[in-house]
Amino acid sequence: MIILILVGCLYVAHFLFFWIFPSTDSHFYYLFADFLRTGQYTAPHPYYYQVPSTMEPPLYSVFLLFASTFTRPDILIHFVHLASIFVSGLFLYKILCWYFGSTIGLVGSVLFLLIPAHLIYSSNLVAEPLAVFYISLFFFLLHTILNERKLHILAILLPYAAIISLHRYNLLPYWGTSVLLVFYYLYALSIPSPRRRIVIGFILSLAILFGWVFVNYRLNGSWGFSNAEGKHLYNRVLHFDRLLPPDNNPSFVKFRSIVGEDIDYFKPWWFYEPLLMASLGTETAASHLMGEVSLSALVHNPLQYILHTPGFFLFAHGDNPTYHDGLYRYGETMKQNCTSMGTIEFCQPIIKTKKAFTLWDQLVDFADGYYLSIHKYINYFLLFPSLAFFLLRGGRFLRLCACLYLIGIATFVMVEAPLPRYTYIFTPLAWLLSFSFVVFLGKLVVARKRHT
Repeated sequence: MIILILVGCLYVAHFLFFWIFPSTDSHFYYLFADFLRTGQYTAPHPYYYQVPSTMEPPLYSVFLLFASTFTRPDILIHFVHLASIFVSGLFLYKILCWYFGSTIGLVGSVLFLLIPAHLIYSSNLVAEPLAVFYISLFFFLLHTILNERKLHILAILLPYAAIISLHRYNLLPYWGTSVLLVFYYLYALSIPSPRRRIVIGFILSLAILFGWVFVNYRLNGSWGFSNAEGKHLYNRVLHFDRLLPPDNNPSFVKFRSIVGEDIDYFKPWWFYEPLLMASLGTETAASHLMGEVSLSALVHNPLQYILHTPGFFLFAHGDNPTYHDGLYRYGETMKQNCTSMGTIEFCQPIIKTKKAFTLWDQLVDFADGYYLSIHKYINYFLLFPSLAFFLLRGGRFLRLCACLYLIGIATFVMVEAPLPRYTYIFTPLAWLLSFSFVVFLGKLVVARKRHT
């Protein structure tokens, strides 16, 4: 317990001496939060969107709207980010305690809290730290249902899974899994109660999801969760797979007539969006056209797309250059971005000392070295074996954890850029599986030694 207290002191020091800083995604979260407050939406250069973009999910923007009601929203945001990660560690502790006892549970929880990415993302004005919390809570609820047999939690799980899908769109499979779980308990096992509450929870979850789809359409004219699905698919199919549709495909003909003939079509979507918006008028229309081009390329080259997908799954777990970027170092690009966004002040710690800025850059350098040189081997030699082990030999909960990890990663790998940084929100799940695998393996070795 003393170790946990020391880690808690580290998080308190982070809160007092470090700060909040922006990245590109921060602007879209803030713009939507400001739209909720004022009813006006205008994205600056180089985007120029005139209607709300839902490229980023809405829930984090709702949190920013709430935070903006305080005098120093940056301090509140920083605190909530850190608290979200710390409480996630406590959820993992409860799960690990159930399997291995309090001592091993404490070790696993402390090691989770010391993962370098937590200490960087907790200062970034993005949705990831809260996503870590939402995912950890989701699996804690699953644990109470599957391991502790508290079936009344099923009624809570469905609307909760729907809500967190509006925090990160790639969590939608968690809602689908919750629905399957509910039907399994209701019909396969015929649980006597609480059926009525579960049905109400299911209806509420549908209202949340379809309600957002309708709101999204009213905002920008796109049916679905986001008006950026087409351009995200463009990144996967054309930018990463380097696949093209037939030359005579109508959508591709229209696309070429706008962005130019005989040019490089394998760049990311943002190279073409300004020209497409100038011709078609909106982000939504531009994204739809890129989506049509992407789907045509996929249908025209299905085998290549399928064969590339496992490689991109590995790519997402390989070298992670996320922090190899001046954005994260105060001494480089961060210092230039340290202004403000509305009432959110950047790089303004509660206790301001020059030493803290130096320590921050050293922390980023450490994280950069870890994710470029070490983390991929933890994935290769711990995470991947743990996935195989628990898929084959795990109980219901750990087997479902392994399945949902694969589904969660596959969701963005198959329809978006398969970048290693997108795996971060699944860190609680990856750590739970990897750490449990090590403990199970250790117990197996000890048992065999005793037997011999």
